[in-house]
Amino acid sequence: MTTRTADEIRAERLAKLGHALTALLAVTAYALAWLVKRSWRRLLPAYWVAAELIVAWVAGPLGVSWQTVAILALAIAATAVGWRARSRTVRAWRAAIAVVLGVCAVATVAAGGPAAMAAHPTLTMFVPTLAGAVLGWPWWYHLRQRPPQPEPTPAPAVADVPAEVDPLTAHWQHRWEHEVLPAKVCEGTTLVQAVAPRPGVVEALVRLAPGTKPGPLVKTGPDVEVALDLDEGAVGWRNTGKRAWLRVIFVERSYIAGGVPWTGPTYANGRFEIARFSDGSPGHWVLTRPRFGVLGGLIVGSMGTGKSRALGALIANLLAAGVQVAVGDPQNGQSLPAWKDTVEYHPGVEATALLARRFHAEVMRRSELLAAAGVEAFDEDDPRVKALGLRMFVVVIDECQLVLIPNTPIVGVVEQAAETMRKTGCGLVLATQLPQMKSLGGSVRLRDAVVAGNAFVLRISNRGSGSTILPDDFVGDPFALPAEIDGQTTAGMGYLRNSNRVGMICRVPNLDEAAVAATSPRVPVQWQVPAVDPASPIVLAGHRAPATTAKTTTGGGSAVDRLRAAFGGGGRKSTTAVVEQVTPPTPAEWVLACLRRGPASAQALLDRPDCPVEQSQLYALLGRLKDTGRITPPAQRGGPFTISA
Repeated sequence: MTTRTADEIRAERLAKLGHALTALLAVTAYALAWLVKRSWRRLLPAYWVAAELIVAWVAGPLGVSWQTVAILALAIAATAVGWRARSRTVRAWRAAIAVVLGVCAVATVAAGGPAAMAAHPTLTMFVPTLAGAVLGWPWWYHLRQRPPQPEPTPAPAVADVPAEVDPLTAHWQHRWEHEVLPAKVCEGTTLVQAVAPRPGVVEALVRLAPGTKPGPLVKTGPDVEVALDLDEGAVGWRNTGKRAWLRVIFVERSYIAGGVPWTGPTYANGRFEIARFSDGSPGHWVLTRPRFGVLGGLIVGSMGTGKSRALGALIANLLAAGVQVAVGDPQNGQSLPAWKDTVEYHPGVEATALLARRFHAEVMRRSELLAAAGVEAFDEDDPRVKALGLRMFVVVIDECQLVLIPNTPIVGVVEQAAETMRKTGCGLVLATQLPQMKSLGGSVRLRDAVVAGNAFVLRISNRGSGSTILPDDFVGDPFALPAEIDGQTTAGMGYLRNSNRVGMICRVPNLDEAAVAATSPRVPVQWQVPAVDPASPIVLAGHRAPATTAKTTTGGGSAVDRLRAAFGGGGRKSTTAVVEQVTPPTPAEWVLACLRRGPASAQALLDRPDCPVEQSQLYALLGRLKDTGRITPPAQRGGPFTISA
């Protein structure tokens, strides 16, 4: 049984009162809107009279002069004259109403406003009402009646010429209505057109009914495949630029079942092909956009799913485009061995961590240089960027889960670099085989920063525990891909997020990494910052370096030796370095560290994969921190906790 304080009960009651007032306000606004919508045609003159009386009444308390009201009346009259109408008579009639009621409002305000209305109600209230009724007579009885329209002459029917019907559209309309919709899939849609751009591929245009949202529809690709019994095919969706229209692609014969051959780099206009969709169309990895900067990405795939091939296609295209590439391999050269002599290679966990720290310093240094030159976003064609000698730079870190350990400073460094790298011409590509947030150090901000550019998710065998690494709006189900389809491996199959075509299976080209690496051009990396000293502390931008004191002891430890050491005297000295032991944070320190990053509820803390305690222990810990005044409890139950000021 839980007890609540008086402040918590009062906060809960205030929250309920706020919800009730909000609901009442929404209902009142909806009722007024409905009333106006249903009655404006009959009561429009009455609305004009009411508006005139309200203006005359509030002008006095608000201190509005009659000159201001006159200018407002002239503007309304000019709008009534210039607004499009059926005839000049209608325009003259609207202008007459605006002028008459405007003169009444100006006269009332000039005479004293509310005081004049109270002293002379006949002149200030009855006369405008009578004028509105008289001027509303044409509206009620004449202007609303449209002149009789001549009936259209029916075109002569030709019995010998049958109506033209597209057989492909009719076929897929029949299948959509009798196979997809009865299966409770894509409800509220209508298939209106179908074309066949290639043999075995059909692109259909789908119209959405009012109130149907396109977001949930693009995630129904597997359900449509089951409804249409497409065993070896796939279904994908593509946006048309209009909210009420979507394009759906039916693939009856996949173009990637037997693999996709490597035909060489395809970089052009800031993008290149990293995969091929099942309908034969290319799947692009977007590296840069005009005056937007450089984008990073995330590649996820279980062991043996083609993740190294995807990274090989990525690196080969980057080098062909003249992009500087640095690779971090925490597995000591086992992840991408073919590229050791082609790109700047950093094997080992320590070397990869130093690469991440140097990349962070490079991003910050480039930000200073570009800001001083007046460059808002990196563009290699900009003369100011050319004068600085800066080129696009991409860092690829494979098996990033070995470096991004939760609750370590390196996570903050990589997170800050990924959030600020776009405008500096730098990009970060992370690759991992574990689909959990723990692979990115438990940082949701880091995940959002990298997947905002590109997200390529290959086959994943195990969902794992905790929160998933996939973005919330990811389309496709890489967990449902089997290891083989009809005896053919699905290695290299996955879903590419950064494309106008989403929700369709694609496959990485089957390239020989060693041969491609041998023929790729060498692009040396030009750093703007020196190499990072492994002994230096990790300092984030905007933070102070931690104060470190070197503790030295001399041999013997006598007073003479200490004086000799203080004044630089000679003699034999032996120094002992003090190594700081990094202990894991306590549960209380972990909670405080999470809340320093931002407010979080108890459930959000419990859902983090690195949560060190169970539910009951977490609630008890939050209670102790609240009682000691270190954190501030939420205003209502289930709300976020914050650090006390």
